[in-house]
Amino acid sequence: NPSLLPTAEMKEIMLSVVHDAAGSGTSVDEASDDDENDKNTLCLNYGHEQGSPELLRELRSFLDRHATNDDTGNARLDHSVLNSLFITHGVSQGIDLICSQLAPGDVVWVERPTYFLVADIFRSHRLSVRGMPMVHPDSNGGTGGIDVKRLVYLVESGKLSAPNMMYLVPSHQNPTGHSMPVDDRILLAEFAKKHEVLVVADEVYHLLDWRNEEVDGQRPARMAEFNKIDSNDKDSTRSSSSGCCISVGSFTKIFAPGVRCGWIEAPERIVKSIAQHGYIVSQGGLAPFVGDLIMCRALSDQIADIYLRKLNKDYASRARKLCAILQEDEIIVLPNGCPTGGYFLWVKFPQYVDSEEFLAFCIDQGTEVRFRPGALCDAFVNHLDGEEQLANDEVSGVTATTFRSYARLCFADLDEADLEEGGRELLKTLQMYRIE
Repeated sequence: NPSLLPTAEMKEIMLSVVHDAAGSGTSVDEASDDDENDKNTLCLNYGHEQGSPELLRELRSFLDRHATNDDTGNARLDHSVLNSLFITHGVSQGIDLICSQLAPGDVVWVERPTYFLVADIFRSHRLSVRGMPMVHPDSNGGTGGIDVKRLVYLVESGKLSAPNMMYLVPSHQNPTGHSMPVDDRILLAEFAKKHEVLVVADEVYHLLDWRNEEVDGQRPARMAEFNKIDSNDKDSTRSSSSGCCISVGSFTKIFAPGVRCGWIEAPERIVKSIAQHGYIVSQGGLAPFVGDLIMCRALSDQIADIYLRKLNKDYASRARKLCAILQEDEIIVLPNGCPTGGYFLWVKFPQYVDSEEFLAFCIDQGTEVRFRPGALCDAFVNHLDGEEQLANDEVSGVTATTFRSYARLCFADLDEADLEEGGRELLKTLQMYRIE
């Protein structure tokens, strides 16, 4: 939403940068070789492959400040194990870089439903996309989520081969808003470490979180934290740092999309491997100007922290307003309740409603109501040749048609007044659709 972009914050950062440069008393004409190590000069040069040490340090402090109360459950953690950070241009590029660690034909498991554009990133690397075992929404009140216990059983009983990589959105999932319980995170991290499967966690919504801990409990820690699980196998020759969980984050949702700055958080061996990618070595790292000059200042002065608190407050208000409107009519069900974070509200219409047909009806009626039909959030709804059987595979336990009566509503994109108008228009149009 344009009204929520950090325009004032960016102005403050840029004025601060200019003030610092002017404070040196050096004009453009007076610049000398002594200025070559100045921060404002360094950010104009090629950067470090992983990102500048200062930016990585400020990013680590930022993550630590906001993870103080995150829940790691009953996992026994070895806090001497440290994840490394790698600066990217955002989550999509981070995922793309991680895919470069795989070979064509390698298998990637995805949630169903999932972020609807991600499968094409995998396919562009000629990876084989499969659905992972899921909890059928009708079996647990509609909340869905990964069936981690069944996943582990299928692989360890030999009924299913382990994939090379798994992709998931563990916190405030896109599109369902579901957050993976901490016990499932622990089990998945242990499984991944045992079978050497990369777990790529899209954590873009992790810090967009306004839960009331007394009611909703602690926020589960991001997946990379579970690389610190101390193995119970004392005879294992595998290093305690050999976790396989990768958290991919970004300032896109928590600051501004235009800064194109994000990060990968992973075991050191994985980060070092990514840093050896050809075009990273060739160009000398990513986002040196925006990262080192702008985001480093936003983090060190805690401007990003203040702005994040503002976003959480505003998004919480929007989410609650939309939920309150939709719950005025019991015709719409909120399977995961009112969101406590993220961007999206997952709704279920009556069984007779096909959400794709209903969206077309909304458009035909001249309304401005827009949403993403649930079936279009499935990775296989527009499957490629050779994927026909995957759209209805028995492993995942769901199909695209499982979500035909569901829809993803975005509460982050509209002002509150427009959101209220849109919510009421949705209810009104749904009543008209019932009559039709």
